[in-house]
Amino acid sequence: MAFCHEPKTRQEIAAFLGVKTVFYAMQHYVQPLLAAEKLAMTIPEKPKSRNQKYYTVR
Repeated sequence: MAFCHEPKTRQEIAAFLGVKTVFYAMQHYVQPLLAAEKLAMTIPEKPKSRNQKYYTVR
């Protein structure tokens, strides 16, 4: 969670977690945190945008 105090891309999150695929990181880490409202999107109206970043909700 501390890693995402500054907005991070899908690729940055996957690399930090040491996961080989972005899809796996999204399904097993990011999506559950979004559902729990622990992470938020910088562009919520376009969740699949290539410019999407994720940050920790305070």
